[in-house]
Amino acid sequence: MKPLQFIPLHNPKNDQDEVPFEIFHKNSEHMKKYLVLFSLLFFTLLSSKGFSQCGNLLEVCHGKLDNARFLKSWPVQLPQQGRGETLPQVSFKMPLTAGTTYKIFACSAEELPGKVIISIRNHNDDLVITSYLVEQQRHLPMIMFPVGMSGIYTFSFYFEDGKEGCAVGVVSSVN
Repeated sequence: MKPLQFIPLHNPKNDQDEVPFEIFHKNSEHMKKYLVLFSLLFFTLLSSKGFSQCGNLLEVCHGKLDNARFLKSWPVQLPQQGRGETLPQVSFKMPLTAGTTYKIFACSAEELPGKVIISIRNHNDDLVITSYLVEQQRHLPMIMFPVGMSGIYTFSFYFEDGKEGCAVGVVSSVN
C-alpha cells in the first residue's frame, strides 16, 4: 500500500485559484478504502448494539465475584434454535492451572427466555463439568472447579432448550 501523500487544497502561487476536481479523482482508490472501512465500522457498531439489549449483565456478573479474583469474561448472545438445526452454542478456550480452584458462573438476561448452560471440556474433549444437572433439571448458580491437571480447557455456552438468550460468562480463581 502506498503511503498517503499530502495534496494541497489551494494553489500556493495564488490563494484565489479554484481547486481542480482531479485532487479527489487521483485519490479515488484511497477514498474507496476509507469508505469501505467506515462502512464496516458503522455496521459493526450497529450490529454490536444487539448485545446492549441484554442490559448491564457484565456489571451484574462482576458483582458476584465476592473475594474471587477475576480472570476472564465472555459475552454470549445466541438466536433460538431452528427446526432441524444444531443447538446454537459458542466456545472459548482458556488455560487452567493444576492446584487452582476456579469459580465459574454466568448471568443470563431476564428479558430473553434462554437460561445459559456452561459446559467445560478438557484437551481430550471429555466433559469435565457442567452448570446444568440433567437428572434434576436444575441449574447450578456457579461451578467450583478444582483443576487436577493443567491444560487448555474449552468453555461452551448455550441456552436451555435452544431458546434465544444472552449472558455473560465469568471465570475467576479463588486461591
